[in-house]
Amino acid sequence: MKKAFPGFYSPSEEELKKAWMDENTLFVFDSNTLLNLYGYAKQTREDFFSILEVIKERIWIPYHVGLEYQRRRLNVVKNEKAVFRNIDGLLEQIEKILDNEFPKLGLGQRFPKLHENTNKLHEDIKKSLSNYKKSVTHWDDKQPCVIGHDDIRDKLNSFFDNKIGPPPCNQEEIDQIAKEGVLRYENETPPGYKDKVKDKDLESSTYEYAGISYERKYGDLIIWKQLLKKVSDENEIKAVIFVTDDAKEDWWYILESRGEKTIGPRAELREEIANEAGVKIFNIYNTSGFLEAGEQLLEVKVNDESITDADRSFNATKHINSFPNLGDLFKTDISLEIINRELIKNQELINSLDYNRQLSELLQTSSWMDEMHKNQILFDKLGLSSDVIKKLESQKYFTEMLKIRKRKSQDKNDDLEPEPV
Repeated sequence: MKKAFPGFYSPSEEELKKAWMDENTLFVFDSNTLLNLYGYAKQTREDFFSILEVIKERIWIPYHVGLEYQRRRLNVVKNEKAVFRNIDGLLEQIEKILDNEFPKLGLGQRFPKLHENTNKLHEDIKKSLSNYKKSVTHWDDKQPCVIGHDDIRDKLNSFFDNKIGPPPCNQEEIDQIAKEGVLRYENETPPGYKDKVKDKDLESSTYEYAGISYERKYGDLIIWKQLLKKVSDENEIKAVIFVTDDAKEDWWYILESRGEKTIGPRAELREEIANEAGVKIFNIYNTSGFLEAGEQLLEVKVNDESITDADRSFNATKHINSFPNLGDLFKTDISLEIINRELIKNQELINSLDYNRQLSELLQTSSWMDEMHKNQILFDKLGLSSDVIKKLESQKYFTEMLKIRKRKSQDKNDDLEPEPV
């Protein structure tokens, strides 16, 4: 059975250990893996690069991975940097409450002792805020800036110099992949068919670079085809380790069994790479799994916090991808902070028209309106981002949302009016 259906069999621990140590194993990285480095703690990045240092002679990225990384890098940097601006905004709100709202209570005349304690509290909070701002500035300065020097990109350049595939020969090469993709996506043949939603936003469904036009929904398939060509051209490669933080089912075999279980790569992927390139072992890791395996199999020192950091990010992405309804996403036990970080990082998800429609519906619900107001960062980023507002306005959802919000606000005020005597 195994010879007839190799795609359905995962490599044993011993086979994986040999593959990690084999000089003919190719380690391939997805663009999201490289971009996620900007959202990790410094220690997580350092541990990731420590493993790359050990396997640097065996690493490689398809050309399209490099292209997607370069195209999306500045947006990712901008969004990570925005976290510190949001912190500044929240701290400013706290200071305004202390400076403007407390004096309105008139505690000095009514409760002198409480007024004295309030002033002491005010001074203690201001001192704490001052110290906290210094910490924020410290970490803000360490984060790459869109117009500043990017140490992360420098590091990636040093590792992947001459470790990247060639660009497409011509437009016909990409068009042929897209033509094949139509049938593959229709039959839900991995990878990439879960990205069909990307063609709903006509403004950003295609782009051009170096004279070649690309459809965004075929990005994963292009990466896969370039990987297949690489291993087909180099007969000595018999094992491929692919590292991706894409959590969708068009890469992973995901099974519902007392909770969602990720079993491993889709059988179709293993079958295709075995048939087309003779690769005997094909395995996929997310970044946390890569860090953990690197520590165990290569004996590289990796901090537990680094694995947790990467795992938290991957699980947030997995949760987001598994909820077609945005409202249901906010009912999960995953924190709003992590949901916010991952949604903002994944601009492709935010820009999908379907999610914008659901966002407008979500904001019309009074209970979720309250939640949005409580979490001002999330509300600002999702509810009032210019891109989302533009799309909502074009679909007339945003106008309707404002009408409903105004009506509910009016209803609430009416409820507070005293009954006539």
